[in-house]
Amino acid sequence: MKDRIPRALFLLACLFLAFLYGFAASQFQWFPHGFLAKALFDLRTAATGPAAAQSLHHKYPARHDLAGVRSNRGVTPDARPGITLLTSYWPEDGWKPGVRLIDDRGTTLHHWTIDIPKIWPTSPHRDPMAGTMNQAFNYVHGSYLFPNGDLLVNIEYLGLARLNVRGEVLWRLDRRTHHSVHRAEDGNFWVCSCRWIERPEANQRFPGLRGEFWDDIALLVSPDGQVLKELSMLEVLFRSRHRALLWYSSDQQPDRTHMNDIEPLPSAMAADYPLFKAGDLLISMRNVSLVMVVDPAGQTMRWAAPAIFSEQHDPDFIGDGWISVFDNRGDGSLEAKSRGGSGLLAMQPHTGALKMIYPRPGNDTGERWFHSIQGGKAQMLPSGGWLITESTAGRVFEVDQAGHTVWEWGQQRHDDNMVSEVLEGTRYPFAPETVKGWTR
Repeated sequence: MKDRIPRALFLLACLFLAFLYGFAASQFQWFPHGFLAKALFDLRTAATGPAAAQSLHHKYPARHDLAGVRSNRGVTPDARPGITLLTSYWPEDGWKPGVRLIDDRGTTLHHWTIDIPKIWPTSPHRDPMAGTMNQAFNYVHGSYLFPNGDLLVNIEYLGLARLNVRGEVLWRLDRRTHHSVHRAEDGNFWVCSCRWIERPEANQRFPGLRGEFWDDIALLVSPDGQVLKELSMLEVLFRSRHRALLWYSSDQQPDRTHMNDIEPLPSAMAADYPLFKAGDLLISMRNVSLVMVVDPAGQTMRWAAPAIFSEQHDPDFIGDGWISVFDNRGDGSLEAKSRGGSGLLAMQPHTGALKMIYPRPGNDTGERWFHSIQGGKAQMLPSGGWLITESTAGRVFEVDQAGHTVWEWGQQRHDDNMVSEVLEGTRYPFAPETVKGWTR
């Protein structure tokens, strides 16, 4: 009996130390965290299929009878074919994330398979923003395509990476970048990022905001991956007269604001916007339904439009003083028909004017209802038409100035009648011959 007690105590001590090391290995990603994370991912994939191992953004019930391209360009003379970049999940890659370029017929011109575990074998982050934010199967969100075929991609909340045309990593930025990527006229990039704020810092910088949360950061990044500037958007909002919005979003901790877009005002357009200056930043914060313009030098809010849009995405300067906004207008349902679905709206800050670009009530050109629960993008085209990404419907469509749908592309369905989300559809002015030259 006397021999058993020391043995039992020794065993308990070993178990306790093993538990402590296991906790620390999970928290700080010590050995064998990377091996076990990869094994868990492979096990989940084998047990439930590749699609089930993806992030929560992966699949939604299919709503459109569309797979591939449907074109009606003959309706309008000013509709022009182009090269379209799509970020989604792809059946050819086992429904893993990837980026591809297609022509107006839907032919794949180039494809980048984004093998996230090769870019980040383990997460470079050690903050408490764990769970899906540290996973190797996070999705590709914002992107930018260089003329030489290099591709800049945001792997949601893991980091930013520049790949060459063969998918090889040229550099990576180990910051929690997410959502949009916008190139400024000086060639640098504004990228959404975030940083965890622990309670002592939160109490000091943001008195009255309870708990721990993350600060949305606007990063200015050079083409070779150097961080040139970082601005706290949470601090800008907290110092503004709209700070009360931060208390309205208290049920969404730790994601108080959820910044999803940054766009600088080009100098060529600055005269159209009397309230702003060239280089000012147009910011979207989904969780407080706020669109604002920020002076990056003074880190102050110049203008804001609260409570006009609902969980919006992708505000853009489009000229003549107007700002377009992809207004999600959700009601908690898949289709949001009680609110008329999503809409592409525009606001003119210096006059307060607001108009619906698409779909317009009473228009007889066949404008169609559309809705994205989250995500969404709208790009104004040189023709005056629009390329709209209906993210959670797995659809990208082009409308002309009159509202006719002249071109659309839909993601292939899964066997369970679900469709993968398309995070981004972007038109680029490259000829197919240019793309073919990248691989030679």
